[in-house]
Amino acid sequence: MKTTTKSILVACGLMAVLASCSNDINTPNKGDKGQSKGLQFSFIEEGYGEDEMLSRAAANKAPQTETVDLGDCEAEVSVENDPDTTSHKTRAITNKHYTIRAYQAGVKKAEIRGIFNGATFTTDSDSPRDMQLTKGQTYDFLAFNDDVTPAGENLTVDESKMQTARIASFTTTITEQKMQQINFEMKHVCARLRTQFVCQKHIPENITATLEETASNFIPTAVSYNISTKAYTATATGTMPSKNCNSLASTEEPYTASNGGQTFAYTSTSDYHYFMPTTSGSNLKLTFNAGTVFWKPISGAIPKLNETLSMQPNKSYVVKIKLKPRFTYLFTDGTTGFLSETKAPGSTKKAIGIVIGQGRAVGVHQGYASFWDSGLGMYYDSKRLFTTTSTDFNTCVNHMKGYEYCWTTTYNLNNPDYGAGIRANIWQLGHIFQASRYSQPGISPTPWMQAHKWYLPAYGEYKLIFDNIGFGDYTQLQNNNVPANLVFDYQAPWYGYIAQSAFSQVPNGRLALNYYYASSTETTGSLFAEPYLSTTNFRWAGSGDKGNRHYTYLCLSFIKYE
Repeated sequence: MKTTTKSILVACGLMAVLASCSNDINTPNKGDKGQSKGLQFSFIEEGYGEDEMLSRAAANKAPQTETVDLGDCEAEVSVENDPDTTSHKTRAITNKHYTIRAYQAGVKKAEIRGIFNGATFTTDSDSPRDMQLTKGQTYDFLAFNDDVTPAGENLTVDESKMQTARIASFTTTITEQKMQQINFEMKHVCARLRTQFVCQKHIPENITATLEETASNFIPTAVSYNISTKAYTATATGTMPSKNCNSLASTEEPYTASNGGQTFAYTSTSDYHYFMPTTSGSNLKLTFNAGTVFWKPISGAIPKLNETLSMQPNKSYVVKIKLKPRFTYLFTDGTTGFLSETKAPGSTKKAIGIVIGQGRAVGVHQGYASFWDSGLGMYYDSKRLFTTTSTDFNTCVNHMKGYEYCWTTTYNLNNPDYGAGIRANIWQLGHIFQASRYSQPGISPTPWMQAHKWYLPAYGEYKLIFDNIGFGDYTQLQNNNVPANLVFDYQAPWYGYIAQSAFSQVPNGRLALNYYYASSTETTGSLFAEPYLSTTNFRWAGSGDKGNRHYTYLCLSFIKYE
């Protein structure tokens, strides 16, 4: 609700004078009943932002967006109305000097000047004490402060006064009432704008940038206000010095605020910058200097804030910059790059894996395997598959030899049931290992793919997913109470939904969350060390031979491409 202030009669002479006055306060004339007796003025200052009706309309209108390449991430940029929600929309004002005019059909009929102290309006000594207006007639009232300069029948404001210049209008019909109220809502002449980064993960450090002009002498430095049309026109343009547009690191709780990256919950917001009305968003650009959100510092620029934005007086705008990671993919020809390369005209590249570091990629399509269906029969047998088994978490989490575990005999036992062959080729183990091999509809093996083998990753190799596409924090590793069926149980926070998005961006790509995944690392009971991938936590579990186990697993395929 807008708060109003007390007001008094403009003709603020002695009460005795008022009592003896006719309808014309300055010139008593009992026969002149066509003139107004007096007007009562009040002033409030309106904060930046939309009025209530326009805010609701804006909320139902999708903002215009564009996508900009910023190196290892892309930015989806939109400009929206930004109503001020941090303070009262209006506030009372004191000891401000105003000029008040009354117009009819664009012709000035009266003018007074004076000071409003928050309760009363007192006219200047050299100003008329009231306005002589005709009852029954409609007038356009205009009020402006001393930072606005009259120029004939128009008003002008230059750049040095734009943050303090205020103008208000009020249209009404003069009535028979003794004291008629005229309420002025003094609006800013200028507009303001700020930038705000939004992200699915926390923004760990400040983002520094500069707000610059795209070309010289296109930024308005003076404007004229047309009293009849109530429109602003730029009367002078000039060069805008670069403005620091830095945003602080996000303060929202990491990992949980976005439910593991499900929503764009993290914000980093700059201070406001002020502009003359009619300033075009197409004449402003944002150049990035420093700040890492994903893998490396943001680089490049948003060349135009918005093609269609024309700033309006008393409006507040926010340039929302939605940051999304750009994952690096492995293609069918053995090269790596961004997914956009597969969409280039004439491109034959198809993504088959997500690059996760150390010369490895994870296949974009998960597999499924059941131990019982595979005929593994591993229950209670020790060292059923591999020579390396351990109940020590640190030992298992550093296992990085999934390829060797699957495709060499070095780490395989000469098992009496399965022999000494390559475990990935043993038919009794076929389901679990086949599930880990790459398979995706619409992808035909290329010579490069035929020359490389997919494998079931070792326990430690899952940490590459945790670190590099899930942005996990291993320093927050917590030791859970070990359930009866596990030899160890740890967990650390990560952005599961962001990791999932790396898969889902590819046709038929999929990473299910809240499931156990198989590894090629064994614990004591010939059971796999099994990570559990949830939305907000990466759980490092390890099965044992304690009578309980998971029979069904999801499987991921890894490949060494270097």
